Amino acid sequence: MKTSKLLALAAVAATVVAVPFVMAQSADKGPAPQTPQNAPVDKAQSEAEQKAKRRAAAAAQDKAQAGQQAEPREEEEEEARRRR
Repeated sequence: MKTSKLLALAAVAATVVAVPFVMAQSADKGPAPQTPQNAPVDKAQSEAEQKAKRRAAAAAQDKAQAGQQAEPREEEEEEARRRR
């Protein structure tokens, strides 16, 4: 019984020591080089992101234009109320 507890404790201690060591070694390495297989996926993803940004910009512009057009209407309505 004591042997299994000591063995488990030794395994945990080894893990606690090994994990930071392995992480430090892998931090020194740069990012993995891109394989040609990943290139089309990255290109498609970047194109999709650009398309989404263009759509968001267009939607924001449309919304801004709609807000500018609504203001004159409100002003005209207020003037009409004042005249009555």
